Amino acid sequence: MRGKKPKDREKYFIRLDGNTLVEVNREIYLEWYQSRRKERYQKERDQEYGVFSIEKLHEKGYFPEQSLNRDTTLEAVLRSECRNRLENALRKLPEQDIRLVRFLYFDEMTVKKTAEICGCSRKTIQNRRRRILEKMKDLMSEMSS
Repeated sequence: MRGKKPKDREKYFIRLDGNTLVEVNREIYLEWYQSRRKERYQKERDQEYGVFSIEKLHEKGYFPEQSLNRDTTLEAVLRSECRNRLENALRKLPEQDIRLVRFLYFDEMTVKKTAEICGCSRKTIQNRRRRILEKMKDLMSEMSS
């Protein structure tokens, strides 16, 4: 049986608890095998990208929820500084650009909906958004220098 493809086999077995073999039909075997392979792939991918699950962190005695709730003074100062730079950069933009930023980022409208409101194509909105973001990036980096 070893080495035969699943469709060529007469009987299908799943190993439970390390030692116990259970005979199952072909559909169950293929579903089980596919889910096992998917789980193994996800574990390999997580290891490759350095992803940790919350459960594993809890097992090691680390509780990220607690540290996320703590707001250190430094983080508050940095967040405030960043917000101020963002507000100053927005003030330096033309009214039309501010309106587009408000639609896309604050009102969370889609590019399509924004294009309908502004009376232009989606591509135009995408190009304007890209230029605005580049301009804001430059303005914010000038302020930090």
